[in-house]
Amino acid sequence: MKYFYTKPENISQDYVEIKGEELKHLSRVVRKKVRDIIYVVDGKGNHYTVLLTEIKKQFARGEIQKRTRFAGEDNFQLTLAQAVPKGSRFDLVIEKGTEIGVTSFIPLICDRSVVDVTPAKMSRWRKVAIAAMKQCGRSVLPEILPAQSIKEIIESKKASIPGFVANQDSSSKSLSNIIRPFKEKGILDRSALILIGPEGGFSSEEVQLVLENQFVPFSLGQRRLRSETAGIVASAVFMELVNG
Repeated sequence: MKYFYTKPENISQDYVEIKGEELKHLSRVVRKKVRDIIYVVDGKGNHYTVLLTEIKKQFARGEIQKRTRFAGEDNFQLTLAQAVPKGSRFDLVIEKGTEIGVTSFIPLICDRSVVDVTPAKMSRWRKVAIAAMKQCGRSVLPEILPAQSIKEIIESKKASIPGFVANQDSSSKSLSNIIRPFKEKGILDRSALILIGPEGGFSSEEVQLVLENQFVPFSLGQRRLRSETAGIVASAVFMELVNG
């Protein structure tokens, strides 16, 4: 299936409108025509089967044939707070994290961070998330929250949401050993937050801060992973375990 994205305000009770870059893709790239069936998501959990009725220069309009709620979505809400690596590697975190099922991303600013988070980067990351949402068949667009420090994340995190932090310490347990007892106790049934540090690791002050605030340290194995790899692997393992 080929999916198209449109904002919720472009949807009425019976009709959907496609505009902007999505319209160009629909009409010029995949060359859809009137009477074709397309599939549209609004990023808010709605998946529409649509019969195209008009294709104009400014918009395409289609009649809603069917609406499905939360297609391609898990019940679990995972937030990934990831230190932003150099270059465009955070794009990969957004893309693969969206495919895996991450609900929201927080660009994490650490003591050893070397990258500034600009409005242009935030805009690009949102476009990456939209493309990944369409590609993998999700109906909810992951939220990309403003950049935050560990202290800010701790201050805003709800006490009911379990927190986990990647740690290279050899004494840290694997996610499978950690999550199983959490699930058995019913603690890990709806949401969680994962912290992934920068290439140089968290500072000693940051480690002390997260541990003092009941974040559970976990290990991803004996090999040292790049920051973006750690975020993707941790998210994939986490979602597999909580949904298994």
